[in-house]
Amino acid sequence: MVSTSQDLSSAIDKLMVTAKGAQPADVFVAQAWEMAGAHAFILNALLDVYEQAPTIPKHLSVDFVGYALQWVAVLHHHHSWEEEHYYPMFTHKYDTSFIVAEHETFTAAVHEMEEYLISCLPSGEKHGYGRIAPQHAQQEFSATHLQAVIDKAAGPLSSHLLQEVTYLHSDKLHEAGFTVEEIRHIAAETNKYMMNMPTTTFLVYVVLLSPKGSEFPPAPPFIKNYVVPWVLYWPNRRWWKFGLKNFYRSQ
Repeated sequence: MVSTSQDLSSAIDKLMVTAKGAQPADVFVAQAWEMAGAHAFILNALLDVYEQAPTIPKHLSVDFVGYALQWVAVLHHHHSWEEEHYYPMFTHKYDTSFIVAEHETFTAAVHEMEEYLISCLPSGEKHGYGRIAPQHAQQEFSATHLQAVIDKAAGPLSSHLLQEVTYLHSDKLHEAGFTVEEIRHIAAETNKYMMNMPTTTFLVYVVLLSPKGSEFPPAPPFIKNYVVPWVLYWPNRRWWKFGLKNFYRSQ
């Protein structure tokens, strides 16, 4: 039986075939490269949470739960962006409803993960993108329980993220009749949207957890190698101390 770690690692390796290297100059090819890079990051970040969980000492559990909730926040953001902004730009020439429908295959498990993690925070604790844990009886963090919930989500999530990249292959976009101007518009709107995301949470997380071998996210090396790990990480360093382990390990 394939383990969750093996499942996630295998999916990351497959995504990296498309996500490797720098962002392609061809705007059609770049669509799949960018989506593969985002998906490789998402699965690598989940793998990092999954594998670190059993090693976390009790006195660091709240910080680690906050770190894990960054993964939940970024997944919610990624799929709401797809559903509300990205794929609507394709629908005049390309049916994308089946892509969005696939999100339902893992949504319940991700919500279960989110609810469990929030229950392990103190009431009033900040998490994600400006959210606050409600008044509740705080549970003690259990790595075994978190891993069991991730076990439910990992398979269908990996399958979806792999399959989705194939829908954006340049050949399919050409066959659908998209023009260079239309794809450039989609790319520009995507970039504009991402530039408005918070740098001390969203950008730091993407840079720290993107796998080695891809230059995703497409930001200047100085930003990714120096500004992110030495400046932008500072306000939320209690979360990023877990991600920094991944960052330095991959250099």
